[in-house]
Amino acid sequence: MKFVSYTGSDGIGPRVGALLKSIDIPQECIVDLERGYALYLKEVLADPFASQIAAIRIPHDLRALIVGGPLSIAAAREALAHVSRTLGDAGYERLLTARVLQPVSSTKLHAPIARPGKIVAIGANYSGHIAEGRDAGVLRELPAYPVAFLKMPSAVIGHDDIIVRSRHTEELDYEIELSMVIGKRCRNVRAENWRDVVMGFTIVNDVSMRDLIVQEKPTGVVFQGKNLDTTCPMGPCIVTEDEIADPGCLDITLRVNGQTRQHDNTGNMIFSCGQIIEYWSSRLTLEPGDIVTTGTTSGVAGFNRRFPERLLKQGDVVEAEIASIGTLRNSVVDENPRSTSIHTA
Repeated sequence: MKFVSYTGSDGIGPRVGALLKSIDIPQECIVDLERGYALYLKEVLADPFASQIAAIRIPHDLRALIVGGPLSIAAAREALAHVSRTLGDAGYERLLTARVLQPVSSTKLHAPIARPGKIVAIGANYSGHIAEGRDAGVLRELPAYPVAFLKMPSAVIGHDDIIVRSRHTEELDYEIELSMVIGKRCRNVRAENWRDVVMGFTIVNDVSMRDLIVQEKPTGVVFQGKNLDTTCPMGPCIVTEDEIADPGCLDITLRVNGQTRQHDNTGNMIFSCGQIIEYWSSRLTLEPGDIVTTGTTSGVAGFNRRFPERLLKQGDVVEAEIASIGTLRNSVVDENPRSTSIHTA
């Protein structure tokens, strides 16, 4: 199942949906899960409180749905299954009219989880990326555990949102990462049980400011270089963990303006999903809707302007693609130095 957060052509949103491809429909659509579940309760169970129950079980925020646990996930699956069963004959048009179905092309996709509680970002998990860092003199000996840093929820943007190249950096870089979405509150999870606490997978582009990272390195704290606004594109969907048999065998590719910059397979990760969850759940509590990335591979623009032609600039289009999940696309614009924001309490 592929969960999305979307706004429909009517401007109503964000709402929680699921992607649907079928030979019974002419194009890929989004199933509105609240409306689909209400339809199921009404048509199959004849429940007089169908709309009220659906509104509680399928909230408009995907993080809240994950907090709802197995009951909300089961309701979402019932909604998708019921809609899929009723597509034949005149079902497609009826579902479109009721806005239970909407073509993806007429909607706006948001980050699946707009404000995760925390984003635990794993670094240095592919040998190729480690080699790049060492060649640039930035990475030295690494500890024998999955090192990590935090990315801020305020940095999150969604599919087709704009990456703003801040006036504070001249070295904007990309990093494609397979990322896990935590499904339940947990602590001290054994590696072999990691699937019990992971609800699904998404794509994160860990956009990085290399010049700021180099400035911060001597302090031992990297923060600005990973957390300026719009530097955590996420999406386009969350694929439930049961649909990915082996997350350690997925092709990952990042393109800039159609040119491949990163290409690898998650089988080359140093630390597996299970090892990452085991280590970090032994240090801190993971909660529903948290994001845990798995690191990036080689091919980044690098540090100290090793490949200045690869650094992101105004007008660039970045596509991060992972097999079985999809493609996360974002464009780059320069920050307007004259723009001002007024914040009121």
